[in-house]
Amino acid sequence: MKRRNRGTHLALLLSMLMLPMLLAVSVNAQESEPTLFTDADYTFGQLIQFRLSAKNIPDIEKVTLFFRAPEFPNTFTVEVPFEDGETLRVVHPVDLSQIRLAPFTRVTYWWQLVAVSGEIIDVPEQIIPYDDNRFEWRQANRHGVTVYWTGDEPGIGQLALDIVEETYPRLQSIYPDFQPQPFQLFIYPSTADLRSALRLTGRDWVGAHADPMLGVVLVAAVNARTAAADLGQAVPHEMAHLMLYQVVGPGYDSVSQWFSEGIATYAEPMPRSEYRILLREAIADQTTIPFAELCNAFPTVQERAILAYAQSVSLVRYIQARYGNQKIADLTQSFADGADCESSVSRSLNMTLADLEYAWLDDQQPQSAVSNFIADNGLWMLLIAGGFGISLLLNVGPVKRKNGQG
Repeated sequence: MKRRNRGTHLALLLSMLMLPMLLAVSVNAQESEPTLFTDADYTFGQLIQFRLSAKNIPDIEKVTLFFRAPEFPNTFTVEVPFEDGETLRVVHPVDLSQIRLAPFTRVTYWWQLVAVSGEIIDVPEQIIPYDDNRFEWRQANRHGVTVYWTGDEPGIGQLALDIVEETYPRLQSIYPDFQPQPFQLFIYPSTADLRSALRLTGRDWVGAHADPMLGVVLVAAVNARTAAADLGQAVPHEMAHLMLYQVVGPGYDSVSQWFSEGIATYAEPMPRSEYRILLREAIADQTTIPFAELCNAFPTVQERAILAYAQSVSLVRYIQARYGNQKIADLTQSFADGADCESSVSRSLNMTLADLEYAWLDDQQPQSAVSNFIADNGLWMLLIAGGFGISLLLNVGPVKRKNGQG
């Protein structure tokens, strides 16, 4: 019995002596585990910085950074200089005035380390959202659509969501098979703020912008009083670009500019009177823009750009009225198949683009001066006539009653 106790005490003593050694081995094993950390931050429109730190790794010979965004045709690859040491630390800045990121895109990045021994260490992919963080954004969502806006007006987001829902039937009247997809709608507090965001990312336009590949729409609403009018025109227009991208698919880049903008402007609920006036003047002066010039780009001069929009929506309306929605669908399918501007018209309408333009111009015969005046001022004339009618009734009524009594 005593021997057994003596043996037990000896085993316990050896265990106590071995414990520090076991703990040391465990700690050393944990300390030898490779530790990798990576992150990124940015100043919108100016700079994005990628960082990497690594510990307990073999001697490194090469460090490579990879990053991409949906709007880039290729992945950017750059070999990053570093100082070897017990802990590897790397910071690589990217000038966003040289490499333009789309607003509200998503940047995917990762690293690869090559050891002196030839071993390759891959650091897993990370994603950083490239949002316009110059603003504090509020948000609301409905049926997969998320609206972001600034300011203290809670109704702006709900108003935008209502306009989105009201727009879907109009889009489906153009393309019955269109099925709504989720997207993000950002409402800037002013056109100047929106243009600033676009300029900082290498893009520029006055009113609104849609990036169909990202499922992002950017518009502006100055205040609650004008928001319904501002959003009521801009949101359907940009949603139509998203729709066309969805319908056409990979061939979206082949879609001619006049067709894309014509469809988008057609989707707006109210025709723009300035388009009609400018188009009529251009036709009368024979200064319209040949549609062959509007296949790939619009003019940069604002007045000519507005005329390009006016011509585009007028031509789309003419095609629909003259040939029906089926020809709009045929044109769309031609673009989806990768046909260019001229080929799509020839394939779908069995005529050249020049012949189509001639027929369209012939259909746009100038109206008489009286007709033009009525077209431009009909609403005011109706209000004035109504006012006169009411005044006449008010004045005639008492006279009749007076005559009847005499």
